[in-house]
Amino acid sequence: MSLVLRNNPFFSGLSVLTAMLVLCNPAQAQSTLSQNQDGFNGETMDGFMNMDPDKDSTVIERTVSQDYYQWTINTETGLPDIIEPDTLHHSFHNVHLTEGMHGTYSHLGNMGSPRLSRLWFERETPEDFVFDAPYDFWIKNPDQFRFTDTKTPHLSLDYYKGGNRRTGEEHIKGYFAANFHKKVGIGFDLDYLLGRGRYNNQSTSLFDARLYTYYRGDKYQLYVTTNKDEMKIAENGGIQDKRYITNPEAMAEGRKSYSPEDIPFRIYDNWNNLKRTQALVNQELTISATKYRTDSIGDTVYTFSRSVEYAKLAHTLETGVLKRRYLFYQIPNGYYSRSFLKNDSVDTMKNFYVSNTVSMSLIEGATKWALAGVSAFARYEFNSFAMPDTLTGSGEYMRRYNEGNFIIGGQIEKAQGENLTFRAGIESVLLGANLGDFTLSGDMELNYPLFGKETVIGAYAQMSASEVPFFYANHHSTFAWWNKEFDKEFRTRFGGFIDLEMTGTRLQLDVENIANYAYLKNDAGAYVNADGISQPSYSITADQYSGSIQVLSASLQQNFSLGPLHWDNNVTYQLSGNRKIIPLPTLNVFSDIYFKFVYYRRLHMEVGANALYFTRYKAPGYCPAVGDFHIQNEGFTQEVGGYPLVTGYVNCSLRGVRFYIMYYHANDGLMNNRDSFIVPGYPANPGMVKFGLSWTFYD
Repeated sequence: MSLVLRNNPFFSGLSVLTAMLVLCNPAQAQSTLSQNQDGFNGETMDGFMNMDPDKDSTVIERTVSQDYYQWTINTETGLPDIIEPDTLHHSFHNVHLTEGMHGTYSHLGNMGSPRLSRLWFERETPEDFVFDAPYDFWIKNPDQFRFTDTKTPHLSLDYYKGGNRRTGEEHIKGYFAANFHKKVGIGFDLDYLLGRGRYNNQSTSLFDARLYTYYRGDKYQLYVTTNKDEMKIAENGGIQDKRYITNPEAMAEGRKSYSPEDIPFRIYDNWNNLKRTQALVNQELTISATKYRTDSIGDTVYTFSRSVEYAKLAHTLETGVLKRRYLFYQIPNGYYSRSFLKNDSVDTMKNFYVSNTVSMSLIEGATKWALAGVSAFARYEFNSFAMPDTLTGSGEYMRRYNEGNFIIGGQIEKAQGENLTFRAGIESVLLGANLGDFTLSGDMELNYPLFGKETVIGAYAQMSASEVPFFYANHHSTFAWWNKEFDKEFRTRFGGFIDLEMTGTRLQLDVENIANYAYLKNDAGAYVNADGISQPSYSITADQYSGSIQVLSASLQQNFSLGPLHWDNNVTYQLSGNRKIIPLPTLNVFSDIYFKFVYYRRLHMEVGANALYFTRYKAPGYCPAVGDFHIQNEGFTQEVGGYPLVTGYVNCSLRGVRFYIMYYHANDGLMNNRDSFIVPGYPANPGMVKFGLSWTFYD
């Protein structure tokens, strides 16, 4: 065992980092700017070195402000929603992982590959363009974009790297924000991910670029943002024989090991490409009045005035073009059971949309009677869908389908106050293709101190009826083809939580009832490949369960601490009323144990390991032809789970600079249980050293 630890890259990286800490003596530094030369006045370093030059009377020193705040645009009310900037230190090493902060998402192994949450209540209801749902960790719609108001121009850069240059992964992202003055700001956001893939034909390439500007006047505000996304995902169809993972000795052909790059997979030279271009323009008009108050001091009378905002009128225009294309070259006979098109260049799905919303909001707290904010909105949505079709005999072309919907809605929200906050909303489709769709929702939070510690109790409820997304009900492609008439889905969801700061406990209970649940399934059976191995064939179609399915979830977050030792746990228990239609693991556990301390008064460190585990279940499979997850065929299923995935890490923060080194899947090959499949046919990546850095530069 000692030999394994010495050769383990994680422990080697930890030794290097420890040596660096011994040699370095970090200290507080203050940036100063000059009106001459390059603007630097030097740094003061507490320790064995002092690089502070003599004072220069021509240098004007000032403190660089690092104050800024961010917000998104609520496309219903048209108002900004203030959000917290991303300055997280704890668990920063998990930020870029495709499986999520607490390992709740199943994915195809490589960084940036399609994913699906194992926790039912983490899954978002898919939009009409369902193909980008498996990339929810990556894509950001215009209403999710963060505008930034900063007193000082700043640039934030994040860089992540894992593995080597041939099979490793890299992720670099950053944003720049600047203000001309307090009313006008500009910025851009770039994000690029490249996962070369430890296994064959597994690469991912994702690129996102965004620009924004805004004007925030006293009466009129304008926000504009646009983005361009491109995603290219290589598809390998799953492993040729799972024994390469579960029993590699039997497949090594006399060798002691089988490298990941040499393991054969089922298909080659296949790709899913997604392209997204979107834009949002939001403008607001503030209705306000000036109030006057007089006061006297002795014989002198003073008049004071202040502007009070009563209401806001807003207009939001959003448009986008979404496109998905499947390219294929090498597919073995039997992998897909049927073929409908002859030319893969036509295997394309498109969605052009325009959303136009006007709203009016009464401001909370504007008068003594305005105990809550009230908003009302009206929206018109136009969608144009396009997918392949065929003529009688031969001939393939793109066919368009146009839909429109007129929607009205409103909400009441109390966001101010230290104890009770709540929100309730309603929206309904009055005219259009989705006539009768509606959503009723509400939530509340009660905050009060218990023995001097914060205690929060919350509850929510939601009821909705909605048409099945267009590309669930209709799908035309080379290897999957259907048109279905589905009834509306009815969902009723409610739950609550209690958060106790005193004991580090959060307990949450969620319940949902789904009627007419629509899903994807595999109708094909199995085939025997050239090596005599039985493999699942694919013929994906959509279906609808006419009855009702109930899902229950109970989640416990319990954190313990004893001095520098911390132990954080997230445990979720789930019950599905129909495991064939909605398969879920009964138990999902994420446990993190670490030492947290400050080295030399400035370097904040977390040194520890976390483990992910979920019980075995017949998880949804993945089909490249539709680029989505589906229910496995009952005649040929594979269970996954029951395998702990352990990661060791050192996570640091120094003067706002965050960095880490980690060894992902540290238990790879060290246990008798090697069944590391997370999605049927797709094993977790082998052990890998990863490094990450986040640095923000001001002025």
